[in-house]
Amino acid sequence: MVIYLTLKKIKIINVVIFFALSFLWHFVYDLIPNFVTAIFFPVNESIWEHMKIIFGVIIFGSLISLILMQKFKIKHNNFYVEIVTKGILGVIFYLAIFIPLYNIFGENMFISITLMLITYIVMEFIGYKILLLDELNIKILPIILIILCYILFALLTFYPPHNTIFFDETKLIYGIPEK
Repeated sequence: MVIYLTLKKIKIINVVIFFALSFLWHFVYDLIPNFVTAIFFPVNESIWEHMKIIFGVIIFGSLISLILMQKFKIKHNNFYVEIVTKGILGVIFYLAIFIPLYNIFGENMFISITLMLITYIVMEFIGYKILLLDELNIKILPIILIILCYILFALLTFYPPHNTIFFDETKLIYGIPEK
């Protein structure tokens, strides 16, 4: 059986992988609570902590697509620019739509999950367009930006501002729950 993958097919596969990984991502810190998992995975049910899911799944899941693109010799450019752009824009896109909906409807799991899926679809479309651009020869800056984003996630996890998006309404806490 011959498998024929195209960039479009990989982007569709990515959406499915991202969506599935999101559910795993949500529970990693609960299963393995420590300093490292606190940086990469949500430590509570606040809106902000859930942005680690979108960012992390896009970054990690995109590495899977890189492996597929290389294995099936699919032409692409700007991979590093693509993943950092999708990660940052994914968080901004999600928050820009979610916060007004949250203010109107309150916490609604259906809205949260549906918006996450829509975010992945939109980000993969954007990623597809970036991969088709002429090579930008930018590799170090996106890696630095990813590292800086995780430093920001760490700071805001360990020292969360007392703001609505950082507040876990289920446990009535900011930041890492005490065990």
